[in-house]
Amino acid sequence: MNLINQRRQQGISSPGWLLIASIAGFFILTFFKVYPMYYEHYKISATLNSIQQDPSVDVTSRSDIWDKIQKRLFIDNVQTIKREHVKMARKDGKTTITVSYEARTPYFGNLSLVGSFNQTVVIDR
Repeated sequence: MNLINQRRQQGISSPGWLLIASIAGFFILTFFKVYPMYYEHYKISATLNSIQQDPSVDVTSRSDIWDKIQKRLFIDNVQTIKREHVKMARKDGKTTITVSYEARTPYFGNLSLVGSFNQTVVIDR
C-alpha cells in the first residue's frame, strides 16, 4: 500500500508548473513596470538634493532654480516632470522646492499602474 502512494507522488503536475510560471511571470512583469517609475523618482530626488547643495543657484530667482532643475533632469533623461509639477516658495530666508507628480505606465490591456510621488527640499540661504 505504501509503495502505491509513492508512485502517485512523483512531483508537481503540468498544471502546477503552469500556475507557478504564471505567478512568477506576474511578479516579473510588475517589477519591470514599477522599477522605472521608482528609478526616475530617485533621479528627481538626487536632482533636488544637488540643487540644495549647489551654491551657484540663485535661490531668490524661480526661473534660475527651474533652469538648473531642467538641465539636470535633461541630463538624467527624466521626461515626467513638467513646470506645473514644481512649486517654489520663499519665506523667512528659506526657499522650499516641492515636486509633486503622478507617473503612469501601461500594465496589461487597458490597465495602468499609477505612482504618486512627492519630494520637498528646503534651501536655507
